[in-house]
Amino acid sequence: MALSLEAANLVRQKVYAAIQGGDNPSAKTRLWWTTARTFFDQWVDQGNNTLQFLPYSEVDADVANGTPLADAACKVYLFYVNKRGTATTENTTKLFDNATVDTTTTDQALSLQTAASGQEAMMIYPTGFSMAAGVTVTQHTTPEGTTDGSDGGDGFVVIGAA
Repeated sequence: MALSLEAANLVRQKVYAAIQGGDNPSAKTRLWWTTARTFFDQWVDQGNNTLQFLPYSEVDADVANGTPLADAACKVYLFYVNKRGTATTENTTKLFDNATVDTTTTDQALSLQTAASGQEAMMIYPTGFSMAAGVTVTQHTTPEGTTDGSDGGDGFVVIGAA
């Protein structure tokens, strides 16, 4: 599961496809496209050309101990979640700075909360958020808690070399 970096334009296409989620983009979808496009335009202008797209599903985040997405030091540039389905239970999707599990609470690095069906959120780090060990995705019932959640969302993480 070592990093598999590729050209930023290929990652951009994957991000757009993940955000679209259908044939008829809504105003909300266009907001996410515009936000992502601005990031990628800046990224390419700076000459930083390789990234990796890491999709995850609600099922991946719901696995006990989380699901590893990357097992090497890296930087997180985009973190996105979309609470699909009809559930309205509050949930927090989290990224842990750990290559295998989400059980070390001090490894919790980033989190996005969703409560309403269809709610979306995105974090952008133009210069990257460093993850020393890797990236594991999980979901918990509260931002500070460790109780595994359910009814979270699908999403993706865009990473680059450390």
